[in-house]
Formats: sequence, C-alpha cells, structure tokens
Amino acid sequence: MESTTSKSQNPNPEMLILARELRGVSQTDLAERVGLKQPRIAKLEIGHGAEISEEEMSKIAQVLRMPVKFFYQSGDRVGFGTSEMYTRTRQMVASEKKRISGVVNVLRLQLKKMLDFVEIGATRQLPRMSVAEYGSAGTVALAVRSAWGIPSGPVKNVTKLLEAAGVIVVECDFGTSPIDATSIVTADMPPCIFMNKNVPGDRWRFTLAHELAHIVMHSAPHPAMEEEADEFASEFLMPSEDIAPMLAFGERLGLEKLVVLKEIWNVSIAALVMKAEALRKITPNQKKWIYALMNKQGIRISEPAPLARERASVFEGILGYFRETAKFSDEVFADMVMHLPEELSELYDYAPRPNRVRLRVV
Repeated sequence: MESTTSKSQNPNPEMLILARELRGVSQTDLAERVGLKQPRIAKLEIGHGAEISEEEMSKIAQVLRMPVKFFYQSGDRVGFGTSEMYTRTRQMVASEKKRISGVVNVLRLQLKKMLDFVEIGATRQLPRMSVAEYGSAGTVALAVRSAWGIPSGPVKNVTKLLEAAGVIVVECDFGTSPIDATSIVTADMPPCIFMNKNVPGDRWRFTLAHELAHIVMHSAPHPAMEEEADEFASEFLMPSEDIAPMLAFGERLGLEKLVVLKEIWNVSIAALVMKAEALRKITPNQKKWIYALMNKQGIRISEPAPLARERASVFEGILGYFRETAKFSDEVFADMVMHLPEELSELYDYAPRPNRVRLRVV
C-alpha cells in the first residue's frame, strides 16, 4: 500500500532519471524497492500527474544512494551530443549508455558547483572551425596546429595543449563499456572531455584529439562526424607532410618498423597503419596482413612498446584545492556537490600527486 504521509515538493524529474541511470535501476525496480507502483514513478519523471510524500522521497533517495537534496537541484541532463569515441570492438548496449550518461552528467553538475570556487584559465584560444569552410577535417587539424603554434613533427603533450585551451579532461570509470570518451560543450561551462580511466596510453592521445575535433568542428551531429573526427585526430597527431617520408622507403611496413614509428609519434600501431593506408603507402590487403599478424601474435589489443599515459592535471588541481588547500572534509565536499560521503570514491580519486596545477580562487 502506498504511503500518503505529508506531501513534499515534487523533485526535478531530470534528477530522478539521472540518479536511476547512474545506479542502473529501472522504473519498475525502483517502484518495487520503494513500495510504489511503476506508473507513479513514470509520472514523477514526466513532471506532472503525481505527488510524493517526504517519506517516499526519502526512500527513493536511499534506494538510489543519493542525498535527498540532489533531486531538488535545478539543471538538465545533457546527451552525449556530438561526441562518442568507441574502441570499435563492440557496440554499447542501452544499459551501458544510460550508466555512462549518469556518470558524465553527475560529474558535470558537480564540477559546475566546484567552478563557483575556482577559476580555470586558458592561455590559448580554442578555435571553432568547420569542414565546409576548410575543405577537409585534416585541413582543419593543420589550421589548429598553426593557431596553437605547434611545430612540425609529433605533438609533445596533447593533454596539456587541451587544458591550456580551457578544456577540462576528467577521468571516469566507464566499467567494461567499449566507449573511450565523450565530450560535452555547454554555454555555462568550459568544454569537458570525459575519458574512460581504462584507456591505455596507446589510445589516450588519439582519443583526446578525436574529441578535440568534435569540440572544434561539430556543433550538431551528422552522419560523417566520426570519420571526420578520426581524420582530424590522425592529421593533428601525424601531419601527412611530416610522416609520409618515414613511410616511403619502399620496404615492407613490418611490425619492427611500426614499433619504432610508434615510439616517435606516440600513437598506436593501429593508428599508424590507418595513416599509412590513407597516404597510400600500403594497400588495403597489406593493412589486413598487418592486422592478421598482430592478431596471430596476440598484440592487436595489447600492443608492444606500451606508451605512458599523459596525465590530466586541471581536474586533479580542482580536487586538490578542496581536499588539500581548503581542507574540505568528505562530508563538507559531498554536501557541496550533493553526493553521499561514502559514495565519493565511485567518482573521485583523491590520491595526492606532485605538481598539481595551481588554480585561481574566486
């Protein structure tokens, strides 16, 4: 029997959906665990046609492991929009996508609250360019390199470049999902790239460059956007004019040479093979032969000569400010970001690291 105790103001429907997505709980499961009927939950998430008592709201918060006030904050969920970078080993199932949407949106809302206290500065401009204007995604990549004063050859540190342009790179736990990253651009926050913390160094830089492409070029989704982002990332990290001579010696492009090039350009062997094919230095059949050889040797997923992963320091610095400078306890920090203290570890790594970036307090 449903409770009819004292009424409370109804929650923000978006926050109720968001908490369910984060916890992977369906409307039916939530209703059963709270002692309500599924249509009541559905109406609450629509935003009209149902009332809720303080006791019922407290039960919902307990089941979804969120503080009650989380559900009454303003704000909307934001979709993945223009940015989904997959490893392409398999497609995500709907439940995975909902959970990642929950993780990303909760972190985004909490980061927005943190930015009320600290200021993120940018030392270089983040351009907005279109493929239509420049002719190709690769040309846009070269234009960005030029605008940022990047010399010819490999990019020294992609993560630092993006952070210097005001992009916040946030490491997240996407579980076993095949997604590497997603980015979100809204009017009220700096651009954010949410990276799967399980992405190896071999893919980290290409993934960031792929997401940078979306931020720079794509204001709205369209069918060719993922291919354009790959082309941008490839040319941004390996300008054709610079790398072509290294692929033009005429000998067979074997694994030994690919490992050498990997260490020079700090990209995966897979990215090098795709670049070689795009430059017509190898044929599609040769590409298949290389991949087949890598599969046979068991190094297609875990490549030889693994690359060290670049470190995102701005988000670390934000957390460091609250934890180490302002001396916020878990309880105070959790209250500020509207999370439960005992659940903070699911989203945040508080481990102190040297050389955190310094932020301006506002």
